[in-house]
Amino acid sequence: MQAAQSTAMGIIGFGQLGSSLASVLRQTGVHAVIVYSVPADAVARERAERSGLQWSETPAGLAKAKVVFSAVTATTALDAARNCAQHLAADAMYVDLNSMGPRQKRAVADLVTGAGCRFVDGAVLGAAVDGIRMPIICSGPEAVACADLLSTLGMNVRAVGDQAGDASAIKIVRSVLAKGLETLYVEALLAAGRLGVRDEVLETFCSWLDMRPAAATAELLVTTHVVHAERRMHELEMSIDAVQEAGVAPIVTKAVHERLAATTRSGVGDQFGGNVPQSLAKALDALQSVL
Repeated sequence: MQAAQSTAMGIIGFGQLGSSLASVLRQTGVHAVIVYSVPADAVARERAERSGLQWSETPAGLAKAKVVFSAVTATTALDAARNCAQHLAADAMYVDLNSMGPRQKRAVADLVTGAGCRFVDGAVLGAAVDGIRMPIICSGPEAVACADLLSTLGMNVRAVGDQAGDASAIKIVRSVLAKGLETLYVEALLAAGRLGVRDEVLETFCSWLDMRPAAATAELLVTTHVVHAERRMHELEMSIDAVQEAGVAPIVTKAVHERLAATTRSGVGDQFGGNVPQSLAKALDALQSVL
């Protein structure tokens, strides 16, 4: 831990993620945390300095940092790398934590490595407010070294692959599940509320979810999807009508119906003779071949 604490670290961006990360690093005893943010923000500067952080008006101030985290936005990540990488120490490790797809993250990696720095593709899988417990995965040639260094500070960091873009691919596809569930809850519960059955819908659905571990639920849903997609598709047609009658646009419900319809049209269930596939992997392999 001593080596990590004596390493100056930099943060590009001082929004929710940047400020939370800075707080984490200070809590772990890192002696110098340098913050650079564009555009200049007097309030952010005052807040940073009050927290014992070093504020830099220019990217050149990051030159002392051996590890630099980029915590800006997806739309500004490339510009941040272009403006900052050239000012970093030759052996600096640039950890990009911005939420982007693998293609965009590799474009940032090319800029950073082209400037002679080491690049790490990072992805935050939890809430920034979780502080030291905030789960971070990383990938790229320097991922293991990054995870080892930050783990000595007590941070929850894990290497998941040796290619830049691997961590981002996990985060961005995982978001389909997270945001999909979020919007399903919103659409269904709005409709349920207008039909006067919200509490019962939520209680019975959550009770069903609580019956088994999440991984087992995923396997149950995907394996049975292969052979029951057509029946579920027809049920969703009635769901679309109910949601519409409740005065809610069935945007997500229609998308679910289309996914069920695509599986039905593929005829994938015929491969199993009406029997449920024996595993999640077998179900996905079959779906992969037809969708």
